[in-house]
This record gives sequence, C-alpha cells and structure tokens, in this order.
Amino acid sequence: MTYMYHNKGVYRANGKPFFNKLEAILEVNSNPGAWVEWDYHDAVFGASKWDLESPVGLDDLYRQRAQQLRDAYDHVVLFYSGGVDSWNILNAFVKNNIRLDEIYMFGAFEAEDKRVAELGFDRNPGYYSREVRQSLPLIKKLAEEKKIKINVFDWTRHIVAAADDRDWFWTAGVRFDPTCMVRSKFHKIFREHSELVHRGKKVGFVYGVDKPRLMRDDNSIYFAFLDVIMTTGTLPTNDILNEYWENDEYFYWSPNLPELAVKQSHVVVNWLKAKNQVHLIKHMSNIAAFHDEDYYREVNRCIYPEWNTDVWQIKKPTGAIYNENAAWFLEGQLDARMKWESSLWELERLCGKKWFNDNTVAKGLRGHLSPLYKVATY
Repeated sequence: MTYMYHNKGVYRANGKPFFNKLEAILEVNSNPGAWVEWDYHDAVFGASKWDLESPVGLDDLYRQRAQQLRDAYDHVVLFYSGGVDSWNILNAFVKNNIRLDEIYMFGAFEAEDKRVAELGFDRNPGYYSREVRQSLPLIKKLAEEKKIKINVFDWTRHIVAAADDRDWFWTAGVRFDPTCMVRSKFHKIFREHSELVHRGKKVGFVYGVDKPRLMRDDNSIYFAFLDVIMTTGTLPTNDILNEYWENDEYFYWSPNLPELAVKQSHVVVNWLKAKNQVHLIKHMSNIAAFHDEDYYREVNRCIYPEWNTDVWQIKKPTGAIYNENAAWFLEGQLDARMKWESSLWELERLCGKKWFNDNTVAKGLRGHLSPLYKVATY
C-alpha cells in the first residue's frame, strides 16, 4: 500500500481521530481520564523487522526511495537547506540519473543580512541563510548541468506579516517558533507550485526528515519517531484542511520504504559499537536532552559517507520556541514579536501549562513518541 496522506501521523483522544494535536489536547481537557495518543503508521513500522539488518546497502535504499518519489509524481520538489540530510537526497537523485525537477531554498535572507551587518559578524551557531547561501554556487552549477529548476524564496516579510493573525497557531502543528507562522502556508504563498496543480500536475514536496532517533535503556537500543520533528516540513496543515494536493514527503521516515529507517539505524549502531561510542546514544532517562552535536557528527559520517564533513553546518537550534534561527525576528522585529508572543500566551491559556515542557509555552509543546522499535542489544 502507498501512503500518501496523513503522512505526519494521526492523534487520537477519547476515541476520536485528530490531525491537529491542539484539538486533541482540548478534547482530553474536556474529558477527564482520556489521553492523547499519536499513531505514526504504527501498523506499518510495527510490522517491520527492526532487529534484522537488511543485506541491501544504504546507497541502494537511497536510490530506491528517490525512484519511488520520481514514479509517484509529475513534478518533484526538493526542499534544500544546504545541510547534510537534503544534500544526500540530492545526491541520490543525481548519482543515479533520476530526474529531479526543482530545488527549493528558503530563508529570511533580507532580515538576516541586516542583522549580520549590524553585528559585524555571523553569529554562532549562525543564521540559517548562511547555510543556504554557501550551497548556491554548487547548486547552480549542478542545476545547469542536470536541468533542475532552482527557486530561492525569502520569507522575511511573510513571517513578519503573519504575526498579525493572532490565531496562527491552529495550523502550526506542534511547534510554534516564528517560522511556523508561515511554514503551513509554503505551498500557497509560492504560487508556482499551486499553479502546477491547477494544470493537473501531481507535485511532491520532499524533505530531509530525518536521521535515526535512537535511545537506549540498560540493555537495548531502540528507534522511535517523534512528532515535533514533523514540523520540519510544512506542518500538518494539509491534513487539517483536507488539502491533499499538498503532498509532503519525508525522504527517510516514510511508511512507503520502512527498510530505509531500519537500515540507517543498524548502520549507526554498528558504527558506534565499533568506535566504542554507544554512550552517544541518549539513555531514556535523559532523552529530553536529545540534541547532541557529537551524536549527529558521528551519525552523519556513517549514514552519509560521501558528505564533505568540512562543509560548514549550522548547529541544531537549542530551543523549540526561542532559538538562534529566529534571532533576526526576536531581536529585530519587536512589534511583530509582541504579537507573536501574545498568541503564545493565549495558546498556553487554552491548553493549560501541563502540556508544555517545564510547564511553560516558552519551552515548547511536549512531544509524543511512537512505540519503541528494538534495533539491537549491547
């Protein structure tokens, strides 16, 4: 079976399905004893043999996934950040001579240029647009050779304007940093894509989601999906609004090729065992501190062996709501920030503090994990 819609999972509360986690939370709040569950294709991934490593190599699985996407759509768009995950997807298409129609790059270029000029340096861990821009020369050369269309979209003004809508969080999924006011509108504010649909084309939007999220107890290593990662794409808006032409595809976490996530997990575990670095996999008692640059560095080396590790990479943001990638907005757009923050506090009031990390909306919504899939013992 090919899963096309509901690709970000379904929430269930009080026996009812929801695509919007906030609505599931409100359902639970009004029904004591109910709880929120998240089903990310549990039947598909639960039937996968996570403890058995496939003899098929990662390169071949990357090729299979790229071809799967090519066969499914008339127009394939890669959302390209300049980071390793999206680079590997591009590489999978190019090296296997699988046609990719478009590379789409976005960032708050206007605002970040202004902030960098004011500061006199590019801040560490850095502005997002620097990662995109350093990729452009190579991407343009490659696109010319392979006849791939490039679109670069500056979303600065859209984000600032979006703060005027005080109810934006209803379609923002499960993360609420400033960029999430606009992520849900990607396919609408960039008209070229919707016009393709109006011409009868089936368009697939591909995202580099995500590396294996491994965790361990005292004996075993497990893989688990996390719902807050799903907002790396365009949020669950298409499912909430029944706009099924917005086909967001997660390259690595797809129920259409579960073997890929399984294989990546084994490659990471084998790599860390060989280097005596299993400790880099977070213990379940400490998974709240999952983001670890040492872990990501080793993961990148083993599952993306062709990646140039000397390429500068922006570090993972240190906060779900207030983070470095939104510094241009938080520090330079004070009027819009006040409106955005007033919506955040209204969100906290509506849901209740208990649904947020550390009981405050400022730390983000508590995440939901999928079932734990056992990969190996150690």
